[in-house]
Amino acid sequence: MTSSRNGVPPIAAGEYTRGVGVYPGDPREDSAPALVPETATYRNLALHRPAYHSSSHDYNLTAQLLTDGIIEAGPPRRLAVTTSRRGTLGRADREILFDHNSITSLDLSGTNPWVQIEFIGGDSSYEIDRIEVEARTRPTGGEWTFIITGSVEGTSWTELGRATGIIPARRNPKRGSRTLEAPVGFGRSAIRVKPSIPLSRPARFRCYRIALNSTDSRAWALAQVAFFDQDRRIEVAGPHNFSSAWMPEGRGEEWACVDLGARCTFDRVKLHWIRHAAEGVVQVSDDASTWTEIHPLPAGTTIPDDLEISPPVTGRYVRVLMKRPASPDGYILSELEVYGRGGPVPEPKPAPAARAGGRLELAAGRWRLQRDSLVDADGARLSEPGFRDDGWIVATVPGTVLSSYWNAGGSKGRSPAGDLTSRASSARAGKTHSRCASRRTPLPAA
Repeated sequence: MTSSRNGVPPIAAGEYTRGVGVYPGDPREDSAPALVPETATYRNLALHRPAYHSSSHDYNLTAQLLTDGIIEAGPPRRLAVTTSRRGTLGRADREILFDHNSITSLDLSGTNPWVQIEFIGGDSSYEIDRIEVEARTRPTGGEWTFIITGSVEGTSWTELGRATGIIPARRNPKRGSRTLEAPVGFGRSAIRVKPSIPLSRPARFRCYRIALNSTDSRAWALAQVAFFDQDRRIEVAGPHNFSSAWMPEGRGEEWACVDLGARCTFDRVKLHWIRHAAEGVVQVSDDASTWTEIHPLPAGTTIPDDLEISPPVTGRYVRVLMKRPASPDGYILSELEVYGRGGPVPEPKPAPAARAGGRLELAAGRWRLQRDSLVDADGARLSEPGFRDDGWIVATVPGTVLSSYWNAGGSKGRSPAGDLTSRASSARAGKTHSRCASRRTPLPAA
């Protein structure tokens, strides 16, 4: 049975969307490239193809980075956060203290509570000379002291600084008032405590511990922690420290898989490890359900693993199944390459012809997209005829960066913000917060 209002029939639920990744408007106005079979060229079939994983350490070190063409040698920067109340935090809560959002917080109640922040990976430790803490508590009229200590290995601690203050008391509290008993961070009675604690000297520790001593330890919440070097805030959370690598959450059996887009024939798989698997196997499948083993992972620590598949095999999905890590750090893989023939490649949609009066629509055509960190040229150079953009992504214009990766057969997950460049028709369009520039290959002179 259906109903209507004012005689207008209801819109069927299926008309609200055509599905994920399907252009919602008139198909004639869709400027996405077409994916066409390409069987002649021997190439890396996994490049910019969708990739999937069994798990990830956080929301940044995901499997999609295995096929972006960027090869890293060193371990990525990442965080480990431990509290006296909950122990080591999982990925859902690990970056709460660094998300620039004072509403989210961690429970810091209890006797002599503390939060420990450990920086892992990277070439060197950050230099820090000040730490800013933002916390909330109830108006009890007591005292508080935050104590900062540092450690190289997480066992021997050195005090670096402290700050002390008074918790204001709420005037004329009403007997039986629910406000005083409300959870920390809710209600108008919450008191914000935000000390900025200079360190006794600039420090380069891997571990920092923020401990709280308070005359009322029943209700504290820690909302934000900010690290500074000479008044410059150091962003320590994952999105601000891009590394092109996948790191699974566990250290047991884990896997990463790439979808080649069609059945392809390949004879070589190359794995660029940062932290090697001691045991595992490469597998192939046509349906991502039934897997056939094609090559064991070498037991050594050679980087990369360049595996020759003989005789060549055919399949759509290639999976690396890891069973045991060679390092206490677990597995970290930077790039997964599959060499052979076949699979789809994006073919740009032809640009529309010029309208009457010479009006030219800057849509479709030869737009290209590339990460800003991989482009050394400035805007003027990008605009010159003959600029080499062979390895750049075919862009969807108009459209977003994510839609361009999707339509080119690549990213179905996270694209690191702040690391992309787009090529379009005129000079550089200026850097925005996401660091994008535009260029399209100029047309030859008439």
